[in-house]
Parts: sequence; structure tokens; C-alpha cells
Amino acid sequence: MPLAEACRYSVRDVGFADLGNERYTLRFYVDDPEKPEAAGALGQAARTLLGDSNVIFEVAKREPGREGLVLVSPDGKRSHSIAWPGTEAGAGEPEWDVAQSIIASPTRDALLEKLIPAYAVVLLVDGTDAAQTKRAHTAAVEAIAEITKLMPEMPKPVEHPPVVVRLPVDRMAEETILLWSLGLDTSPTPEPQAVVVMGRGRRVGESMRGGLITRTALQEAMAVVGQDCECGLDRVWMQGERFPLAWGRAEKQAAFAELGFDPDNPKVKAEISRIIARGPNSRPSGKPQSASDNFDQLALGYSEEIIGIEEPMEEIAMVTSEPPALTPQPAPVPTAKKDELVVEEPSGSNPLAWMVALIAVVALGGGGIVLLRRGS
Repeated sequence: MPLAEACRYSVRDVGFADLGNERYTLRFYVDDPEKPEAAGALGQAARTLLGDSNVIFEVAKREPGREGLVLVSPDGKRSHSIAWPGTEAGAGEPEWDVAQSIIASPTRDALLEKLIPAYAVVLLVDGTDAAQTKRAHTAAVEAIAEITKLMPEMPKPVEHPPVVVRLPVDRMAEETILLWSLGLDTSPTPEPQAVVVMGRGRRVGESMRGGLITRTALQEAMAVVGQDCECGLDRVWMQGERFPLAWGRAEKQAAFAELGFDPDNPKVKAEISRIIARGPNSRPSGKPQSASDNFDQLALGYSEEIIGIEEPMEEIAMVTSEPPALTPQPAPVPTAKKDELVVEEPSGSNPLAWMVALIAVVALGGGGIVLLRRGS
């Protein structure tokens, strides 16, 4: 019988790969882009600071409706105007400040610090409605607690569980690039916003708002992160937008130490590119395929391992997904402070034990049938 062999990479691993085709463009509109000095000090700053980032710098001819400095999304469909600082005397070198702001900010620095070691990060943007924000935070804490229990049974366990990074309302103004890049509102709203991020700043699934921020929705997105990349999961879960960031020597070394391989190695990138290309992609409508139908397998760390039973993999997954309860009543969790790591120790039943028991039952049952036949 054909055997299914697990992939060496998880979805989280894929999230660390930069395949070179997802670059933001910092476009500077000028009267005559052909002049060598057209970009001026901004061009020099961009060439220096953006070299290790997922942003490229480009000079274009000024046209009606297209002026100033604009950040364009990798697919070219969205743009974000970049405010130019004042040029009054004593302002220093604003061009360098602008270039730096494209790839770094306080919240992005916090995200990057946690993304490398952690399984994933839930970015929670507070709303002006305190009650809704509290419910969203509770949902994030509960979802992390459930995923933490299941992490040891996933195809490639990660030592550090997911964490929450909260962005207060009064700090949203300094994080407009981050929010825009992840598809979130850049101005305060009554409803909180949330998104799961993994690897090298890659969004997992869709952003959530208000009442859509539930434990189930967050748990589903985080369950995907730990899956085997060779499973039948829709590849859109691995190709969410990345926010603009710098990825220098320190980040590369930390990622290598955490993953056990170099995600920037050309051979690794070629293999991951092949995996993404040959897997199932989003539906023709462009709407990402939900993982809800396979949530039991996802939440239990299901993967296609080499086994010796001829039953279809789907049936085995259904059996192993039954024992653990996915919706236990969580213990009260104290409200977390901004940027505080919120986790619980893994506990609960072991789904692999149920798999072993199933194999034993099938083997004994088959042996019993053989004995009866011989006896007859």
C-alpha cells in the first residue's frame, strides 16, 4: 500500500521563508526621475536602511493624484500615503527618519522579538469600547491556553507557546504602517481588532473584529500554524501578508537557532516554494478556504505519518479526534498587561495514546478472525 510520509517543515516553518516575491514598494514621486539626484537624501537613506528588509525603493514621475511618498502593497492593489516630516531648521535628517519608520516601530519590534521563539503571536488592537476589548482579550487568553495543551502532540512541537501583544488605542497613530499592512483599521474604532501572526511577520488567516474575535476563531487559526505543510491544507494559510520589517544578521541567527535550519538557504527556499506551488490553493472566488471542516484534525496536531493500517487517513483522523474535549471550561485568567506573555502549561489527554489503542484493537481483532478461521 502507498505510504504517506510527513513533511519536514511545518506551516510555522514556511512562515519564516522569504521567497523574494512579496516586496513592498516605497515609491517616491518626483518631477524628473531620470536625474541622478532625483531621490536625494531619501534615496541614500533607503538604500542603506532597506537592504535587509522586504521593502524596495523606487522613484517615479509625479502625476496628478500621484504625489509625495507612498508605500505600495506587494500585490500592487493597495497603497498607503507616508507623511513627510517638517523641514524647518533644526529638524535633523528627516529622510532617514522616514526610511526607518517604514520598517520599524515599537510594536513591530515587540512582535519581532516574540515571533522568532514563540509558536505564534496574537496581535490585539484595543477598541474604545472597554467591554468589547475585555471579551476579545479573554478569548485570546483562552485560545492560547487550549493550543498550549495541544502543542506537544503536533507534528513539530515548539517549546514556547503563543503570546499576546496588545496595542493600546493611544499608540495606534505610531503604528499605521503595521496596521495597514495587516488589513486592520489605522484609526481607533469601538470594536477591538485581532490577527494571528507567525514566522517572519506573516498573517495567518483573516483579521477579526469585535464579536468575530472568539476563542474558536483564534484557536482555529493558531492550530493551522503547527500543521504539517504537506497536508491537504489550503496554501492561503501559508501565504498571508507580511508586515514591513527589517530582517538582519541578528534575526537570521536567532531563527536558525530556533528552527534548526536556515530559512534563507536557497535549497530550503526552493523546497518550500515547491511545496506551496503543488498544494491546494484558494477557491476561484478568491475567498480563503476555511479550516473549520478539518478543525478536529488541526487542533489535535494531525499529520500524515507512516503507519501500517489500510483504513483511509480521514477515518483514522476522525477516531483520534474524538477523545479530547476541545471546549473545556477554562479557569479564570487574570487580565494581562500590555505585551505580557499569557500562557498555561500543557495538560489533558494524549491523542497519540488513542491512536496506539486503536492500532492494538485493529490488530487483535484481525488476529482473532484468523484464529477462528483456522479453528473452523
